Amino acid sequence: MASSIQKKRSIRLVRSPQIDGVGVFAIDTPQETMFYTLREIPCEIGGRGFAVHRLGLGDLYHVRIGDPVDCSCECLGFLRHGDCKHVRGLLALLQAKKI
Repeated sequence: MASSIQKKRSIRLVRSPQIDGVGVFAIDTPQETMFYTLREIPCEIGGRGFAVHRLGLGDLYHVRIGDPVDCSCECLGFLRHGDCKHVRGLLALLQAKKI
């Protein structure tokens, strides 16, 4: 019987956005660490909006967090599965009162 391997991820705030509005966070996995910048942007449809840019690849995503109905992201993971590391990561930082 094959066992299911759970992907373990963690997120940490590297630079607070309170300094000048631009923050940096890292998503750590067993294979790699990915760094992202974040900047809060206006969101008129509910929740809080963020521009999230993955450093080194140039990927830019617009991420919305809040109540479950207010969460969305432009990445392929969210578009395909309705959930992604960007939304989960920003929600974790919000819950920890880091953003």
